Amino acid sequence: MSPWLDRQQSAPPSSVAPSVHYVGASTAIKASRQQVWDFIKPAENSVLVDPDVVRAFRAPGREGEGEIQVFISVRDGVETVSAIEVVHEIPQELAITRSIGDTDTAARGRDFLRDGEDGTTVLEHGSYFTLPAEAAGYFPQYEQQYKLHARQYVERVKAFLERSK
Repeated sequence: MSPWLDRQQSAPPSSVAPSVHYVGASTAIKASRQQVWDFIKPAENSVLVDPDVVRAFRAPGREGEGEIQVFISVRDGVETVSAIEVVHEIPQELAITRSIGDTDTAARGRDFLRDGEDGTTVLEHGSYFTLPAEAAGYFPQYEQQYKLHARQYVERVKAFLERSK
């Protein structure tokens, strides 16, 4: 095969593998697992919990594992398009996603549902990520931003579901 067409990725410049971090947040929601899942699963509902998203949809093709969801966002007047792939899914329990085109090959999103007390459902939303070597000293700032994003997401889902009852 021609070296111009070879798609193998080269090894990272450093022989030290970066460590993968996880940051998340959770909240108990007065709704069944089915209700929470039915709200967080469709891409279209992201316009209800993320003020930057103006349109979202599932791309044609597979549903569940392998599914592609597309998001059109406007932040500071700039329109962007992003997409995620559902890497792993256990309906009403777990969804693992990856952002298509993310330079962090370890980056994953995670939504986990479990039964809570008094008939509630606990939603945990979080992210796995690595830090570039040059950002290693800034982990607390990265962690704070990831926690803020996760906390806002679970609280917005909770507010929407509990308000719509």
